[in-house]
Amino acid sequence: MSRKLTGSKKRTGAGWTASLPIHRGATKRHAYTFATEDAADRWIAAGITAIESGTSLPVPDTDRPPGRSAETGTAFRAMADPWHAEYYEELRRGKHDRATATKGHLKRIATFMDERGLTLETMTRQEVKALQASLTRSTTQATVTVPEGIDPTDLVTMAEALALPNMASKSTLKRRKAEGKLVAVDPSATVHRFLVADLYSENILGPTGELRRGPRTGGSLSQDVANDVMWTFHEVCAYALDHGVKVPQDRGSLKMHLTDRLPSAPRQPVSLTRCADIASRLHVVHQLVLWLMRILGLRISEAYGIRVHDVLDQGAGQYGAVAVKAQGGKKFSRTAPHGATVTSDDKEELKTTNSKRVLVVPPVLMDLIRIVIAVFHTDAEGVIRQEARLVPGLRRRDAGGQAAFRKALANAAGAANVDCTPEEDVIDEMFSCTPHDMRRTILSDLDRLEVKDSHTQRFAGHLAGTAVLHRSYLLDDPKLRPAKNIATLIQRELTTNLPVGLAIPTTIRCTTGNQGYLALDGPRIDAELAERGALVLMTDEGGEPLVATAEAAALWDVTPKTARLWMAEGRVPSIPWGGRGSGQERRVRLSDAMALRERLSDRVTLARLADEVHTTYHAVYQLVRAQGLELEAWGERDFIVPATTASWLREHYRHQSELHGRAVPYSVAATTLGTTVAAVEHLVDDGTLDKDERAHDGRRMVTRESLAAAQEMRPSNNRKATEPPVELVTWAEVSTLTGLTGGEIGALVADGTLVRQQYKRRRHVTRVSVLRYLLEHAPDRLQIASD
Repeated sequence: MSRKLTGSKKRTGAGWTASLPIHRGATKRHAYTFATEDAADRWIAAGITAIESGTSLPVPDTDRPPGRSAETGTAFRAMADPWHAEYYEELRRGKHDRATATKGHLKRIATFMDERGLTLETMTRQEVKALQASLTRSTTQATVTVPEGIDPTDLVTMAEALALPNMASKSTLKRRKAEGKLVAVDPSATVHRFLVADLYSENILGPTGELRRGPRTGGSLSQDVANDVMWTFHEVCAYALDHGVKVPQDRGSLKMHLTDRLPSAPRQPVSLTRCADIASRLHVVHQLVLWLMRILGLRISEAYGIRVHDVLDQGAGQYGAVAVKAQGGKKFSRTAPHGATVTSDDKEELKTTNSKRVLVVPPVLMDLIRIVIAVFHTDAEGVIRQEARLVPGLRRRDAGGQAAFRKALANAAGAANVDCTPEEDVIDEMFSCTPHDMRRTILSDLDRLEVKDSHTQRFAGHLAGTAVLHRSYLLDDPKLRPAKNIATLIQRELTTNLPVGLAIPTTIRCTTGNQGYLALDGPRIDAELAERGALVLMTDEGGEPLVATAEAAALWDVTPKTARLWMAEGRVPSIPWGGRGSGQERRVRLSDAMALRERLSDRVTLARLADEVHTTYHAVYQLVRAQGLELEAWGERDFIVPATTASWLREHYRHQSELHGRAVPYSVAATTLGTTVAAVEHLVDDGTLDKDERAHDGRRMVTRESLAAAQEMRPSNNRKATEPPVELVTWAEVSTLTGLTGGEIGALVADGTLVRQQYKRRRHVTRVSVLRYLLEHAPDRLQIASD
């Protein structure tokens, strides 16, 4: 049963402030200030009734709205938060993403007003113009300097750079290096060193020398975003007016500032041949996403939302169809009916109501789709997993992938010398290579091919398209005739510009360690893709296969980092190969890799020895360190075990194995007998248990044979027995025989002098231990105990 709802009330300088949660179980509350305590009590009572009935909290008719003071005015947040709750939570005027963006606008406005000590009552025309200027005017000046005491000409490694004052994090430096903004003085060196002056630059630390989240706009927003921020401000002001706040009304004719942010350079579409060049640097999964957007004009979330059963395949050489009706590829957030935020890997709705459509797929693209379905979604018996996402998940099944595709597309575009942000004098070489630009490009192609605007808009999901989903004679439906005509035009363009098709041969694999889910079935996937010509196995100029770092590391039983170091140091012959970030990775010939594997097979590593003696790596390592034995460093995390050390370890663990085979520790013996370790010690002293040598970790041992014999001598625990065994006496009898109190008997049991046994839920001790005690401490009572 939930706790009774009472609300809260307290006396403040402005009167009585009362608050209630916006609904039962919510952490967010609404608060109002009242002149009298009775008014606050009446509002709390009315609010509790509203919450219990599921309606909104009543808005009181007070002279002081929430957060408003007669002396200081009304804070922006005091009106912004209830407006946001009403607009997005109660009225549902926007989805979760829109509500989150608006919260950011509110925070920006509140920061501006708080820094200047402004309230809603003081937001005059001049202050509103200043707010507009803060959104549209660039005021940030570059102030990055090298701290005093540090020589800008020094060379430092990545680790040394992290120790510099006010330096970015390791992940940021690595990202700047991959982006080409941080360049080593000698990129060919084994250890990269960087100039200190390059580290303290705007490219690394931003214009002010302080990294922050969000886009780096230099202080100005785009016109659309600035307009949206001001719309939010005006909405909050209107809400405040409705609640009695005297917002100045001197800006009715005020126009919006125009931003001084430079417009983006004109974007040119990527031609099919350029797109194929980029695709050759992507693995087949990312190629599929690229062509779905470039050929069908899909948004990236729409491409990742297609399921296998959404595809209609009419056979080789025939046109197909795909139903666009969901989104995927990232985490989607939505507000549930009860107000909580729910996240999921896909969403069964599109960006707009007009986006749901059926598109005709050209035969060339259908060929690539068939390859993906056959390799990734068909089991060994030939059964297709219809519920699977058409674009396979890389790290998780049918989930994620957008972020990886965006990064891979940017890297591939850079490797293909497709510059997305050039100067105007090389505009002819500028191509748009973001995911959404692929969608723009196909729409530009349709305009060039003189497709009717209405048909192009329906193709892009800007106008209501057809929702027919017939599984037979689909392409003969008259409603799809415009889509079929568009597909025919696209097919003609594809066969002219890309006669080899869309499955561009590539050396990039989708089954590396970065793609954990697909790597589980990597050998089969790679073999099938290679058989279909979609994957080119790496070879040198003579045709000999090349092995990548991960495969080489597996052959040599080392980490990939160690394998890269060996290649860079020349321990194994290797050749440079593009593809690792913005630099080059190395490959080793298969013959060289196998030769090194053969040489390494005679060496015993610590990890291999640990497996041999059936224990953990760390247990063996700690033993070697404790004994002061010799080891040779091997790679990043392992050691070579010299012959003498290996011989000693094998003999030691053989001996310990024999010991544990014939004996058990005292603690195990105590558990087996149902007694204490102290009692086991007495059983060893009186010869009931046979003591063996200590284990290497210092534990005392007793033989298994003597333990089995002692177990047979134990009193039976059969509850049907009516009389206790002769050798057991109760605590009361012990007290009579020895003259000890119950507490004194307990102390003797605790230190092992008396051996305790449980019988019929009563405490007993062995008669032998009692007689031993009397013999040592009260010989005069020994005769009584013997009788």
